Amino acid sequence: MNSFEIEIPARFSSAHLYHQKAWSEERNRREFGRCFTEHGHGHNYELLVRFEVPANPDPELIARLRRVVSQETQKLDHEHLNFVVPEFRDLIPTTENIALYLRDKITAHPLPAPWRGLRLHEMPDLWVEVTA
Repeated sequence: MNSFEIEIPARFSSAHLYHQKAWSEERNRREFGRCFTEHGHGHNYELLVRFEVPANPDPELIARLRRVVSQETQKLDHEHLNFVVPEFRDLIPTTENIALYLRDKITAHPLPAPWRGLRLHEMPDLWVEVTA
């Protein structure tokens, strides 16, 4: 059976704060620079989630994958990750950690097609990729 990978895109806007609680304010400023501020800062993220699907997939399969990706990204949209997402109360929401969070949330669903990876763009020239 022939198969191929498709990418399901999603966009969301979130704020985050880089702050290591065990460090002094001075060290946080030195290590994180402008990413360490009292209130944090925001980004417009772009997510691409890859799945393996059969050739000529049923449109409902694609729709179900889109719903899963949308459901998980909507939870992050227009939120301050450090304060709203329990997993980020003690974990710095770096691009890498957000990507791992999304991987775990998406793959926890009963998916109608195998998950193959994701790419999360924080900015056009700053992204991280997680593969299966």
